[in-house]
This record gives sequence, C-alpha cells and structure tokens, in this order.
Amino acid sequence: MPEVVVYAVQGRTPAQKKMLMQKITQAVIESFDVPSDKVVVQIVESDPSNKSRGGVLYSER
Repeated sequence: MPEVVVYAVQGRTPAQKKMLMQKITQAVIESFDVPSDKVVVQIVESDPSNKSRGGVLYSER
C-alpha cells in the first residue's frame, strides 16, 4: 500500500487539496501499477507562524 505525505503551509482551498490528492493518486497508480484503493495520500498542514524559510516566518512573507 503506497503512502504519500505532503507537507504544506496552511492556506490552500479544499478544492486545491482535493485536486492535488487526485493527481498524486493517479501518478502512483501509473508508476506502481496498483489499484486506487491501495493509495493513501495525506496532507500535513503547518500554521504559517510555525514554519520559516531562511529564518523568516511564512506568516511574515
């Protein structure tokens, strides 16, 4: 059972997240030759004030 975890800062719409999960699922189906019901995709979201790049919080960008 392939599992894909995506880490992202909060702020995407439910529709955007659904589209991403569908496309990732399709890529895994094609690449690993497994049925869709065996593919797990999870999005782990971070609050923008809890993540930084180059020492600058995402909430300050």
